[in-house]
Parts: sequence; structure tokens; C-alpha cells
Amino acid sequence: MISIIIPVLNEALTIGRCLDFLKGHREPYEVVVVDGGSQDKTMDVVSRYPEVACLGSRRSGRGFQMNMGANAATGDTLLFLHADTVLPSGGLSLINETLEQDGIVAGSFSLRFDKPSPMLKVLGCFSRINHILFTYGDQGLFMKRSTFNKIDGFSDLPLMEDIAIQKKLRRLGGFRKVQKPVITSARRFYANGIVRQQLLNTTLVMLYYLGMSPAKLSRYYSYSLKKGA
Repeated sequence: MISIIIPVLNEALTIGRCLDFLKGHREPYEVVVVDGGSQDKTMDVVSRYPEVACLGSRRSGRGFQMNMGANAATGDTLLFLHADTVLPSGGLSLINETLEQDGIVAGSFSLRFDKPSPMLKVLGCFSRINHILFTYGDQGLFMKRSTFNKIDGFSDLPLMEDIAIQKKLRRLGGFRKVQKPVITSARRFYANGIVRQQLLNTTLVMLYYLGMSPAKLSRYYSYSLKKGA
């Protein structure tokens, strides 16, 4: 069975769509939503889905939330899905098929945005490249529970937890990129400007690889968004 772990923080406008799209999958699965202290109606929306397990966590970043969800889950395969992202049809079957391949320890999907934009289409094309620099948490990271346990899960970081876990996974074995895309929200790109948001994302990754701590990166990210508001 696949356990779908969804970290949330003020996602009242997106979590319902994410959960609705999961209903069309026939493969056995469970959903664990981990709330990081939402101040909106996120938990009211989740409560409309009695089949979904819901946990509350401290506000410490997605890594902590996803570890908590994984510890509470019962499936032998784990999918970490963002609240503003929906799986494609047949997505759970593709996960099972991918992890059955020899030497593959983990994977993700490619990405498509929910708004039409030439630049966002280009970013979606780059997401098909199976490389750590083009693979992020909004693409739906998945792995066997045994693999997750072997690498001690996500690092408890305020940012870059998706890149940090990939470093461990890709050293452990093969990482496969599923070419059928998940669909994710373009809201941040439209709120902050597509070019500006992508430049900020690229800068954060570069600074991380140059050695800046995730704590400082988090403060820089918050400052940059406020400055541009």
C-alpha cells in the first residue's frame, strides 16, 4: 500500500483539490495530512474527508512534518505530495512500476503548472531532466519505507529538505524521473512575478550549494519576498 504524506500550512484553497484528485486511483492507499499550525480553514477542509488521517505538528518546515507523517503511516511505499499538487491519472500505478525496477530506490514525477505561460512551460520541460538540480519536492518524491528508514528520512530543515534527501537517495541507488507530470499551482510565480520567483529559486539553490545554511536561506527568502511586496 502507498501512504501519501501531505504537509500543509494555510492551504485551505488547495488541499481539497489535492484530496479530490486522489479519489480516482484504484490502488490501495492511505492519506496522512500533517498540519504545521494553519491559521486559515485548512483543517476544516480536511475534516470533510473522514478517510484522511490528520496530525498536528510544530511549525518547523516540511521536513519535520513529512517525517511525522511517515512515522504515522502504515504503507510500505511513501509518496510525499505538496498540498497544491495533484497526481496524474494512474500515478500510483506508475510509482509501483518504477520502484519494481532493478536498482531503483526512489523517484519523482516531472512537472506541469496549472496556468498557461510560455516560461512556465519551459520550466516544466526542465523538470523532465533526471538531475538533482531539476528535481524538487513539488514533483512528488516517492520511495519504499525501507529506503526512507535507511537514510533516516528528511533532515529537519526550514528549506532545502527536498535537495538534502535527494543527495542521500541518489548515493544509495537509482533515482527515476517519471515523465508523466504532476500538476502544481503557479500561484507563487503569479503572485511574485514569474521571472522574479524563478531567479529567487535559482539563487537559493546556488547559495545552498555554496554552503549557506538553510536557516539563513529561509530568512533571505522571507526578506526577498517582503522586499518585493
